[in-house]
Amino acid sequence: MPYSVKPKKELPKAGLRGDVGQFGSVTVERCPLYRPLEKGRETARLSGAGFPRTVFRGKRRSGRPSLFGGELTLDGRPAELRFNARALRKGDRALHIAYEGREYVYSMEGLGKQRMLEREGVRVTMQLGQYVPQAGTSSTGTATGPVDAVDLAIAIVLEEVDTEVLTLGGAVLSSPFALMQHFSDRAE
Repeated sequence: MPYSVKPKKELPKAGLRGDVGQFGSVTVERCPLYRPLEKGRETARLSGAGFPRTVFRGKRRSGRPSLFGGELTLDGRPAELRFNARALRKGDRALHIAYEGREYVYSMEGLGKQRMLEREGVRVTMQLGQYVPQAGTSSTGTATGPVDAVDLAIAIVLEEVDTEVLTLGGAVLSSPFALMQHFSDRAE
């Protein structure tokens, strides 16, 4: 379920929280405010007793980290990310994640449609759930195969990452943003 907290004397937080069966409760949080000291980067953090501490950092886009300049770490160990935002075919735009000998493919059916994280023998599918007033839309998911906490942590943290560029429509809409990011990166 989505949540939003605006504590006094602290930065506001937004994200998702819920219960994931035998793995227990999980929270993914990010700060929805633009923070100039972060140099245009945003962070989504996943925490829960049954999950590895998972952090995704990327260029800020629509209040969330994006895949551009993305970095994913689980318990402090980095994962390798690669995708082709300019590809025309869906399979060519998919996000490929390599972590600790595992090879994942993360893809989207379309804007607002289901998202899938797959590795050999395992599939985690996430989709939009019910709308919660003043918070947003929840996410629901299903898992098949011998799924573990690492698989779920990656799929769930990506729910708070702007991954629209993995769809053709999202890639077209992201083109101006990608061009601005390219020039911004070259200026640094």
